[in-house]
Amino acid sequence: MNRVLKLIFDVLEVYLGVVIFSVLLLSTFIQVFMRFVLNMPSPELFEVSIYTFVWVIYLGGALATRYDQHMRFDLILKKFPKRVQLVLNTVFDFLTNVILLFLLVPSIRYTFQVYSIKASALRIPWTYLLIVYPVFVILVLLHNFISMYYQIRELLGKGSRPEEVFPWQ
Repeated sequence: MNRVLKLIFDVLEVYLGVVIFSVLLLSTFIQVFMRFVLNMPSPELFEVSIYTFVWVIYLGGALATRYDQHMRFDLILKKFPKRVQLVLNTVFDFLTNVILLFLLVPSIRYTFQVYSIKASALRIPWTYLLIVYPVFVILVLLHNFISMYYQIRELLGKGSRPEEVFPWQ
């Protein structure tokens, strides 16, 4: 199960993220070339860059949650003993999950309600832009639940979380 879950996370957060980021870079490069060299701006490429930028942000946010790499103000947290840090991290992960669970159903509902709204240049439904938010919420929920599981295990003295190597290393 761990390998399957890791593969799903890698495909969604790393490989899909790299592909979308590559499309973002390529569309931006072509857009700049067309606008400033050929003097022919492309509204389609502009929309592609917007859509891919939003996707990269949310997939990157989920990936940062997976590896506990989000920026945080932990100056005070680091002063506490390890057990207190684990308790506080578990509480914060739990509270984050409660908020995300409240946001999940409305975000899915809204994502599919806007299917009839089309992008002005590409004429594709907004659903394809917005679906990334429920995907992000689900990924962060899963990462937080996994993190909480290992934090509770460590609090109970049953071992710490196994080190996961970044897929790009």
